[in-house]
Amino acid sequence: MSSTKAAGSPIEDAAGPPSSTFRNSEYTSAQQSAYRDSTQGTHSVDSGGRDSSLYGPGSQQRQTEMKLMAMEPSDSAPPEQKRDYKGRIRTWPGLLLLLAIVAGAAALIATTAMTVSDQSATNQARYENEAQNKRKIQDGLTDDQVIVSDDGQVGNPKVYPDMGCELPDYQSKDGQIFAVAKNGTEMPVGIKGVNWFGMETGLAIPFGLWENMDNGTSVYEIAAFLARNKYNSVRLPVCIKNILKNTAPDKSLINANTNRAINITSYITTIQTIVEALGYRHISVMISLHTLDPKTSGGAWYSEDLGVSEDDFLDAVDILTKNLCGSKYWNILGLDLKNEPHECSWGGSAPDWQKGATLIGNRMLEGCPNWMAFVEGTNSAYPITLNGVSRTYYDWWGGGLEKAGDDPVELNAENKVVWAPHYYNTGVNPAWYLYASGTQNAEGALENYVELSDEDLKNNVEKTMDAMFGYLATTSKHAMVMGEFAGLYGKDAHPKLTTKRTTDFTIELMLASDYAGGYMWSLNPESAYQYNPADTYGHYTEGLLEDDWLTPNKVFLTGMAALDKVKDLKMFPCFPQEVTA
Repeated sequence: MSSTKAAGSPIEDAAGPPSSTFRNSEYTSAQQSAYRDSTQGTHSVDSGGRDSSLYGPGSQQRQTEMKLMAMEPSDSAPPEQKRDYKGRIRTWPGLLLLLAIVAGAAALIATTAMTVSDQSATNQARYENEAQNKRKIQDGLTDDQVIVSDDGQVGNPKVYPDMGCELPDYQSKDGQIFAVAKNGTEMPVGIKGVNWFGMETGLAIPFGLWENMDNGTSVYEIAAFLARNKYNSVRLPVCIKNILKNTAPDKSLINANTNRAINITSYITTIQTIVEALGYRHISVMISLHTLDPKTSGGAWYSEDLGVSEDDFLDAVDILTKNLCGSKYWNILGLDLKNEPHECSWGGSAPDWQKGATLIGNRMLEGCPNWMAFVEGTNSAYPITLNGVSRTYYDWWGGGLEKAGDDPVELNAENKVVWAPHYYNTGVNPAWYLYASGTQNAEGALENYVELSDEDLKNNVEKTMDAMFGYLATTSKHAMVMGEFAGLYGKDAHPKLTTKRTTDFTIELMLASDYAGGYMWSLNPESAYQYNPADTYGHYTEGLLEDDWLTPNKVFLTGMAALDKVKDLKMFPCFPQEVTA
């Protein structure tokens, strides 16, 4: 409908003489001329001699001054009837019908619009649910904490809601981990944890976030998967140089559209937003100071060859405490002070890890007194007698805490040390004590190996664990949390599954000795191992997730469910922040 033209204009609709419902001025000169011609000889007009477009030259009659003379009725004309005056009345039913049609059309349009809108909303919701389901890790479990954003996207928040939690004082005492609130409330929490690596590399981001048509997922879905399967903590490896340079992640390794809440502007913002995503699920984070250089781990907390000094390392600690110690990141437990310091002594020559751990732990507490210091062991050789046979064993890297009982790490604050050793299986190294016999070749493979019975294998795992670090679970007040364990599991190629059994017995012994929990290695399907079975050297990969990052490794997932029996296992508590007036 044109804005310059009114519907049903009386000018355009008039087909006969003007009635009293219309002003004369609303007639066109053509209409008036036609009417004049039809009444020629029966009407006289006083033009007054002025020109007029209606009456021609000499006419001076204005349209609005047109004068008509009444005509006497003819004697032969029939008498007037009531129907002769119905012209005006008949206008109203047509108008009412028009109004009814317009109203009906408007109602129909409105109803149709609402139907279309509802259908559009339904289609959009269906699309968003399908999109979310494509990146969901398919464990067959449901999620009761789904976030739907204001733009309708499901499971892909723009930001995570402020949890309103205070940063607890995390403590290690009486062999357990405690979250202690400002009001004095204490809650013991056991740990069922997982390692999720990638940030310690040059790519500077945890792997698996590249969601596409074939594989990959999102931080949201990883956190949801972990929570559904009772994992309440993530060990997040980081790199010292990446911290110092605030290295931004490789953008090709993350789908920013489905990880909208993850800020990849810098290394620190990436850590911050990943911590928030995990915190939404009440999953805690333990940050592992894992590598000095993106390509090389380093066997101590400093290395001239790698270009990282002791001061550099401490500066990195300061950066973390400055940017992460606060209520917004309430779920950070603390730092693993250095991953696998295998080139260090314990209480001996430099680099001395007992001194290094003390130095780094105190520096951390200066910046964040609420955190805990997770301390790994070194790597040395010690004698042991198993089944009447005396031989020498080597610690697993990070597992050597034999001297920590007599020469412990003592920090400036009480209840802040957590023992965090490593213990692996034959996929990493087919150690002699995990077999009845065999001959090691140049590649480290064990030729002509003979597998042990369940009883003997469990005995050897128990004795070596206890010698390396297990004794501290009963002689030290600090909590014992395995920083890394497991490895190759469901793909074990041994006839008697020695690799898998080693991990199963490790968990059994952790539970029997009341460990405060542990972090399995690892979530990533890229986790690589060298021996499978013991006599075959190669490259083998396995993680808690399959290669597509969308399918759980059911055998591994089922095996790790044994950790559900860890004492006081629960999701980490949120102590509400007190609101001050």
